Amino acid sequence: MKILKPLIGSAVLILLVLAGNRKLGSLPPIMRFVEPYFGFWQNAEVEDMTASNIAVFGLNEGSEVVFDDRGVPHVFAKNEHDLYFLQGYLTARDRLWQMEFQTHAAAGRISEIVGEKALEFDLEQRRIGMTYAADQAMQLIEKDEKSMLVLQAYADGVNQFISELDDRSLPLEYKLLDYTPEPWTPFKSALLLKYMAKMLTGTERDRPNTEALKLLGEEMFWKLYPDQTYLDDPIVPGFEVKAEATDSLSGSEQASVSGTWHTDEIQPHFVGSNNWAVHGSRTESGNPILCNDPHLRLSLPSIWYEIQLNGPGINCYGVSLPGSPGITIGFNEKIAWGVTNAGRDVKDYYTIDLTGNNYTIGGKKYEVTPRIEEIKIRGKEPVVDTVLYTEYGPIAYSENGQNLALRWLAHDASNELMTFYEMNRASSFEDYSSALRHYNCPGQNFVFADVNNNIAIWQQGKFKLKETGYGKFILDGADASNLNEQFIPKDQNPHMLNPERGFVSSANQAAVDSTYPYYVSGVYEEFRNRTINRYLRADSSITLLDMQELQLSNFNMLAEEALPLLLAYLDTTEFQYKEYELLALNELREWNYSNDRGIIAPTVFEIWWDEFQNLLWDEFNEQHWDQDMYYRYSMEQMDKDGKAKVDMRDKRYVYPNNKIAIDLLKNDPQHIMFDHHATNNKIETAKDIVYDAFYWTSMKFGDIIKYKISAPHWGHYQGTKVQHLLRLDAFSSKKLFVGGSEHAPNATTSTHGPSWRMIVDLDPNGVKAYGVLPGGQSGNPGSKNYINSLENWSKGEYHRLNFLSSPEQLQENWIVQTFKPLAE
Repeated sequence: MKILKPLIGSAVLILLVLAGNRKLGSLPPIMRFVEPYFGFWQNAEVEDMTASNIAVFGLNEGSEVVFDDRGVPHVFAKNEHDLYFLQGYLTARDRLWQMEFQTHAAAGRISEIVGEKALEFDLEQRRIGMTYAADQAMQLIEKDEKSMLVLQAYADGVNQFISELDDRSLPLEYKLLDYTPEPWTPFKSALLLKYMAKMLTGTERDRPNTEALKLLGEEMFWKLYPDQTYLDDPIVPGFEVKAEATDSLSGSEQASVSGTWHTDEIQPHFVGSNNWAVHGSRTESGNPILCNDPHLRLSLPSIWYEIQLNGPGINCYGVSLPGSPGITIGFNEKIAWGVTNAGRDVKDYYTIDLTGNNYTIGGKKYEVTPRIEEIKIRGKEPVVDTVLYTEYGPIAYSENGQNLALRWLAHDASNELMTFYEMNRASSFEDYSSALRHYNCPGQNFVFADVNNNIAIWQQGKFKLKETGYGKFILDGADASNLNEQFIPKDQNPHMLNPERGFVSSANQAAVDSTYPYYVSGVYEEFRNRTINRYLRADSSITLLDMQELQLSNFNMLAEEALPLLLAYLDTTEFQYKEYELLALNELREWNYSNDRGIIAPTVFEIWWDEFQNLLWDEFNEQHWDQDMYYRYSMEQMDKDGKAKVDMRDKRYVYPNNKIAIDLLKNDPQHIMFDHHATNNKIETAKDIVYDAFYWTSMKFGDIIKYKISAPHWGHYQGTKVQHLLRLDAFSSKKLFVGGSEHAPNATTSTHGPSWRMIVDLDPNGVKAYGVLPGGQSGNPGSKNYINSLENWSKGEYHRLNFLSSPEQLQENWIVQTFKPLAE
């Protein structure tokens, strides 16, 4: 017995050790993860960066990197290779896991890391042709020596950092998910840019429009879903195209879809941004001022990486995409630029009638080209999927007995990298214009200003020359006319230089008015742009502080236009739930239409507008509920913040835009859409729907207060949170007490918002700039620089951006690291 007990104890210990070094379901090997010298503790115990000399393989000459007090690297290199090598090295040092995880996502390879739970996601990335798009881009990039030098140098820098990693220094997420990084390649950088193209072109409406047309009929459809070029305040009002230019397009701008062109969910929030530039004639300093704040999903690590690049022919500061060389949004000593999403439709879907592997177009028989996609799944056998490529592109979806081929302009060969390479070095409007010639997809609005007091904006992308209505619905793939494509020349894309009004701006609105000779389709924002332009028109002595105030403005023009109409229709004599109905009503009557964080009125309005839209557009909901069902939906299916957990909308449809709802309220209160299908013995009008929506709003609002589901103030109810890419609370921010609205210049929602705020004063005596990220420089949750700027961002504070001309410009608490070449 004395021998047996130690033997049993030893056996148990051996079993614990063996089990602790194996994955248990989705958990990492526990022993290795908690081991004090190599596990996650090493990521938590981050030492402060120190001045040092670092020898690395791959450098050609010595270089210096200044790190300021926020950990932003200012790279000073003697040659171009070393500049991009160090950008890759430093970005990987701070963000390696983020870079690789996002490119795995783009390639449809997440199942390799997390198992079969990601299979459907991976299948979709393969079927919409993400890696195919990157392959096409690389075929063009590889022909350009400069592009390959930059991409390869960047990749070599990333790989040098990877080679220095050991179990102790491996980023935390690799330990948590129990895998290791693979070598970086130029292809991965190309793939990352296509991933951004997917994110920014996810608002196509071909399929929802086709379903809505079936449901509504043609007359009603066009009333509710008109082409949106009628919207107020376009980006380039009155843009003129020379008459002779529209008669024919140059051969370089023509394309045929002949030969093999060897989804996608609709964005839950509008992916948009703001940018503008003000001429010196309208600023207090006499210098032009440029502003940009791209609105994207708020995530940790931050989607952008702040950096300065100084080398032969370049001294540039701004933010880059981790995984892509160069600076995407920023400024140099002569110019500044920023981007917003154009919202243009660059995807078309075509029905394909397959017989075996064959289909016809215009009576001619074609054969699909199969592309074999093997998806590796952690812990399982691989899944093999065959994606069929047609003359239009891959058959991305098969639904309702239809095969839908996707023609996406991101599949075309392009080299957007060179746009940013040249923009980083630009010194004039001519340089800026020239840099844009490389840019194809996704369509973007590039704003510009320079120290010579020029301002400009240019909507750039590869846009089809379409007949009116083309691409609004799913198209007949058998029609041979689809194969003849032409594209609008770059110089005929909407743009303007130094307009008389003294400013240029974009906020995802329509680019042009009815004077533009080409058909334009897309999905646009209707309110932010008018708020911004109203402000810019009113002030002729603009300061940097004014521009901060405008970026941070919570003014909600949707509320300004909709709320007076709602209140006018509301019959207060019929109140049934009086305590909370009167409380809600009083809040709204005293409101100034600003979604500020510390007030209650925005909460009431946002609930009321959502309830109103659900009742108005009940034809588009998955089922027509009666009042009891609606009550359960409103009251019981709420999370702890009072928001509905169940979305009753039929995913086949997209509601008409807010402007249509306002127009119906204002001009057609008897319209048939106000009739509520849950009541068979009555035909409702706007008055009825407004009251019913307010009744349910007061019920929900009352429950929020009575049961303390959340504080009723907008900053609490909105519940903005910056989540880690793995959606792990331990690595995410707490809920932030901030204001904003998707219809306000400060377009902050629960999940999206300004991913980088930047303001640049183009002073000829020295450019001054301010900016802030909703996070920090480091991707390591254990680092002091992981979320060190999030509080500043939440409070509306900016950092002065330290734009250096030499590494000698040190300040207190800054350090310099010297990088030297290490011989093989």
